[in-house]
Amino acid sequence: MNEIIFFFHIVIVTLFTLSALWVGQEALIASLCLQSLLSNLLVTKQITLFGLHVTSTDVFAVGCIISLNLLQEYFGKASALKAIKINFLLLIFYLIMTQFHLWYQPNVFDATQEHFVVILTPMLRIIIASLFVYTIVQLIDTQLYRFLKNKFSGKYLLARSIFSLVCTQLIDTVLFSFIGLYGIVESVLHIIIVSFIVKIIVIALSSPCIYLSKLVVSKKS
Repeated sequence: MNEIIFFFHIVIVTLFTLSALWVGQEALIASLCLQSLLSNLLVTKQITLFGLHVTSTDVFAVGCIISLNLLQEYFGKASALKAIKINFLLLIFYLIMTQFHLWYQPNVFDATQEHFVVILTPMLRIIIASLFVYTIVQLIDTQLYRFLKNKFSGKYLLARSIFSLVCTQLIDTVLFSFIGLYGIVESVLHIIIVSFIVKIIVIALSSPCIYLSKLVVSKKS
């Protein structure tokens, strides 16, 4: 069942990202930030996928970078950098608010505190790791994507996007697995290898999003 859910997860994220592109720049930035927050909130859930142990949020990580690449492709580098700043600010706010939520003392009628403790306690480390890794990866992606776009005079959109996605997701997987998940998950090396393979699958299956983006933009104009 996980493999079927995984496929539909990719389809929904792809359609959501294309819909955000159709709505406009602000919606695409919101899409990036929302997927970033979901990735951090849900990353501690471990699942079995294709017989291997992974986290459940690799689709969101790829979705963030696809959104960032589409921003830069259609709205320019300034828009991509603005999205990175907004995402950074929201992750800091999210980090602080989750800690406030844990600090509140539950009353005798509450039945949720123990669950929030399990889910949100690792958030401090995960968000700090995410703030560092996501910002580094997004800045690298912005520069790499811009270089490729200039190098090929705006041609080969699909190839440029896939190449930048593969490079940045390798960096993201290695850095975040060690900084954010070491000691939390069963095997960091297992997570790195499998997560990167899963991200390659996500990139391959979501590549129509990049190809269809031109159709979405042309239809809107």
